[in-house]
Amino acid sequence: MKWGRIKLKRWLSLCLIVLVALPVLSYLSLPFIAKNVVEIWLTDQGFQKPVFSVEYPSHRELLISQLSVEKHTENRISTLSAGPVTIKFDPWKLLFNAELTRIEIPSANLDIAMTGKAPQDEAETTDTSDTSSFDLSQLMPDQWLELAPAQELVIGQLDVKWYGPDQPFYRFTGNIYLTQKQLLTRVLSSINERKLSHSDITLFRDNRFQINVIDQQASGSGPIVRLTGLFIQNDASITLQALHSVDLGKIYQIAQQLEIPQMEIIPPINGSYSGDTEISFAKDFTGNLDAWLLSINAIQQNQLQARIEQPYDGIDSINLDLTSELSLLQPGSLKHGSVNPGSVNSSSVNPAPLNHSISIVVSADSKVSLANLEQAGWSTANATATLDNALTIKIAEKTDIEPFKMTLNTGKVSNSTSQIIPQPISLSFSNTDLALKKTQVVFNAPQIQTHLNTTTLPAIQASGNIYVQLPEIKAGISLGSNALSLQSAISLAANLDKALIDAQWRIKEIDLAKTQAQWRPYLATLWPEKLTFISGEYSQSGHFKWLSGRLDGVISHFVSKISLTQDRLAVIGASIDSKTFLRGERIDEQGSLRIDKIDAGVEINDIQSQYRLNKLGTNNSIADISHFSGTLLGGSFQLAPFYSVLNPLTINTDLFLRGLSLDALLKLEQQPGLSGEGILDGDLPLRFTSSGIYITDGIVQARGPGIIRYRPDASIQALRQSYLGLGIALDALADFHYHELSVGANYTPDGVLLLKTHLAGNNPAWNNGQAVNFSLNIEENLLNLLKTLQFTDELTNTIEKRYRTP
Repeated sequence: MKWGRIKLKRWLSLCLIVLVALPVLSYLSLPFIAKNVVEIWLTDQGFQKPVFSVEYPSHRELLISQLSVEKHTENRISTLSAGPVTIKFDPWKLLFNAELTRIEIPSANLDIAMTGKAPQDEAETTDTSDTSSFDLSQLMPDQWLELAPAQELVIGQLDVKWYGPDQPFYRFTGNIYLTQKQLLTRVLSSINERKLSHSDITLFRDNRFQINVIDQQASGSGPIVRLTGLFIQNDASITLQALHSVDLGKIYQIAQQLEIPQMEIIPPINGSYSGDTEISFAKDFTGNLDAWLLSINAIQQNQLQARIEQPYDGIDSINLDLTSELSLLQPGSLKHGSVNPGSVNSSSVNPAPLNHSISIVVSADSKVSLANLEQAGWSTANATATLDNALTIKIAEKTDIEPFKMTLNTGKVSNSTSQIIPQPISLSFSNTDLALKKTQVVFNAPQIQTHLNTTTLPAIQASGNIYVQLPEIKAGISLGSNALSLQSAISLAANLDKALIDAQWRIKEIDLAKTQAQWRPYLATLWPEKLTFISGEYSQSGHFKWLSGRLDGVISHFVSKISLTQDRLAVIGASIDSKTFLRGERIDEQGSLRIDKIDAGVEINDIQSQYRLNKLGTNNSIADISHFSGTLLGGSFQLAPFYSVLNPLTINTDLFLRGLSLDALLKLEQQPGLSGEGILDGDLPLRFTSSGIYITDGIVQARGPGIIRYRPDASIQALRQSYLGLGIALDALADFHYHELSVGANYTPDGVLLLKTHLAGNNPAWNNGQAVNFSLNIEENLLNLLKTLQFTDELTNTIEKRYRTP
């Protein structure tokens, strides 16, 4: 019994010792537990062989004077060093939950050294379309915060260096305050020791976040990038709602400092980009990437206001003011943000295309402007295209662009000599298919005003249809002018691959008599003051081809039934049929002229001409007249074929007169009682220079015998008493039968016509038919003679009454 009591006493004493020693041992083991918690957390993050020394300043703290760990991967080596690290803990939470209260790190350094080796291509050994499943909700901010090694983690300064072969030296310096409810950090980014920007990042346990990127060089300005958002999850999906704004000018400045080679071809840009986004996707990733992508739904509202400086030669800037909405919907989606989980867990989903429906809507009033546009010698201060209605683009199995309209406003377009001022031009696009590279455009330019030097040309209107199916373009265009009663039609076909343009056009007949009042103001310098059209029409048609930089074509001109008066000159029934030929840089013209009658005091009838003009527009322009003829004074005339340079115009030819009526010729003198019978032929050498017309040693002679009768009035007869010789001449010429009549003619540009007349014959009733020879020199101013021959203003009235078209 006594022995039993002794054993019980010993057992009770041992229990008491254990009860007393257990808390003591637990308390003494706390620093080792804390150290183990830190070591396990580091190894879980992939760091290898953590090395650190530990001190125990108190029973609630662990002090790591220096921490150094490394992480090795195939293409980089990461080294983390920090110290001192103060770890605070609550003994009970540490014992039962392995939880630290606070970790304080005044400074830490993370070096990431790239080896220059490319990571192994996993596609060679792994099927990327079938990876392990994963719950994406584990990547949300609340999950990240749960990974915090303590209730609070404070890093006073974290310095991250990232460097390697053939890349700039990147450095990120900042601080971190991490709890299980939020993460606060500010990071300064630099490249090659040049400070770029600092970023403020805040994550919350309720899955809200905010990121601001601020320009380091302009601390007082707004953020370069601002992103605020919220993650929302349900049983099947995760939805991200976010607001974003970007300062494009500051982004461009920072991108230039990143030493990216592609930045050399990107022009400077300024402006802002902002909007809001809602994107939903399947929460569970089953291993099939293509199937998971099918679960994505997204809608995004965007506003872009940007200025791109000197994007191309001849353009100072492109200005964008666009509002748009982008939607990405999976098959079967009924509304934005809805997710169809059933489409995610099938491994048989067709991976390409992803069968999403993408919708892009650019809002009405969005515009694109080109500032100071200059091309091929033409320039304008601003050219703006503005959407009249929304532009909707839908991308599913094919891309569908709904019909839309826009207005093009170019303002004043000018070169060194001309100005074109069009009113806004409307453009309507339909039947657009990007896959087939085709569209149809209906355009309307209600008024285009042109100024040529100091002359204002009549406004024109243009409208038509353009059919595009690249590389081919076809167009039907109507041009007209209300001011000129002008209507024309143009058809055009082009092939961009072949650098080919083929065009045809026709100008509808213009009634010159009815429209002359409209045309006269625009042709004031070319239109003589007293020129009046009585009747006539003009029309034109043409065809040209532009192939590989060479222009070839033909323009046909038709002038018919022209009757006009100019002062005391009348032209009746004129017609011209001519063609202008374009042969590369050479321009030639070939045509025919026919005039029923010219009345300038002397009637000239049935005028016909065949002509050719070569090398027009050059210093070597040539006129080639192959035929010029007509009827005159009861006979005919014809010019010998000739050619001449046009600058200066110089003509050397012969005028052949055949079958002229002597009686008609004598009537030109308007001498009462003077008449004749006979036929004359003549050859007159003509020469024309800048001074005028010359006739040198011309000859007109009778074809055979004839008669001249001169029976003057009483006033001339009264002179017989005073001049004996005159009486003899009058008696001989009263009925003079000639067998020889010749006239030598010389003419100078001042209008003086010198005639050397030789006449031989007799008057059968005078002096027994004695033979008589007359030699007479006559000097006449032909210009004055023609004036006396011309009718007064009654001529115009007479012609108008006779030839005006009813």
